Amino acid sequence: MSRLAVTGRRALLGALIAAYLYAGLGVTAAAFYELYHLIKIEFVYYFYSAFKAASYYLPRWEWYWLFCVMTGLMISLPWWQFLKARRGVKP
Repeated sequence: MSRLAVTGRRALLGALIAAYLYAGLGVTAAAFYELYHLIKIEFVYYFYSAFKAASYYLPRWEWYWLFCVMTGLMISLPWWQFLKARRGVKP
């Protein structure tokens, strides 16, 4: 099998990350919020703030769905191996 082929594992990873970006940011923010209240470490609250802001502002962006799809495609397609092969770099 060629190194430049899209494998099922890579396609699944791209689809999962696209789905996470589309629907999982708020859940992650809630998990960090609960974790902060359990362990009372201030640094964890910054993660909550970042994920909460991302889950609030990203879906209001007009091209959010396209961003999620393109991120999944960038992960699932073997771009770096293709670019190395074009430049003639041996792995």
